[in-house]
Amino acid sequence: MKKKYTLKKVITNNIMFCCLLLFSYSVKAQNLNFTIDTAVDDGVSITETLIVGPDTYVLLMDVPGTGAETIVPLSGTDLIFYLGSTTSNNTFSLTLTKNGNPTDFKLNGIDYDTLEDGFISLLNQDDQEISSNQEYLVGSGAINIDNASNAAIITEIKIIQPDATDNTDFAFHNIDLDVLDTLSIEDEVLSEGVKIYPNPSNGNITIKNSGIALNEVIVVDINGRTILTQNLKGVTTDKNLDLSSDLSSGLYFMTISSENTSTVKKLIIK
Repeated sequence: MKKKYTLKKVITNNIMFCCLLLFSYSVKAQNLNFTIDTAVDDGVSITETLIVGPDTYVLLMDVPGTGAETIVPLSGTDLIFYLGSTTSNNTFSLTLTKNGNPTDFKLNGIDYDTLEDGFISLLNQDDQEISSNQEYLVGSGAINIDNASNAAIITEIKIIQPDATDNTDFAFHNIDLDVLDTLSIEDEVLSEGVKIYPNPSNGNITIKNSGIALNEVIVVDINGRTILTQNLKGVTTDKNLDLSSDLSSGLYFMTISSENTSTVKKLIIK
């Protein structure tokens, strides 16, 4: 980033799905804004730490397999991070921990600054679009979040610059998040070991199971109303569910429970 330009900070607060998240998690979300002004680059990845009361939150910004992440000042102590020109890898991975444990969060906004016109997209951990691939002109602003449902309950943000030649043009800061819940080891095992497909679906779905004993599935709508509860009776294999007569088109949340924990999956019915 050799050219100097003036930062125009625009923080976008997206309040969609706040009520839904309270229904789904029954916790009070903690809002955090990682400005990047206190971020640290250790040559492998970039981290910024925020301490709120007794809790320590760490945002990790990493380009897997490289040390290309770079922090530079816009002016004075106003810092941003970008992808250096030493790699053809064009994807940042942003994850969050609370007191050392991975945690779910909701993305409210990310600001960008760019020296050239170029394209950016955002994906979540399941490669679902948070922000579709779109062009941003020279200057600064907020990345558009045009699929808020894919940003509502996530564990990772992927910032993708489709053209690797844009790596040194785009920089990022002001990552605004709502922290939702802390994932224990059991939570992570269940979250990673259980998937639902197809998604979107016509209502006939399969819970793909990696051998975890599942006790129950509960489906709620975006207003927090329970639509369906089904006993899974400790099944450890894939489970087919025909929900076509119970669910109309729209977004739903499925809570899938094992003996000691549960995970929430988004389900879209066409």
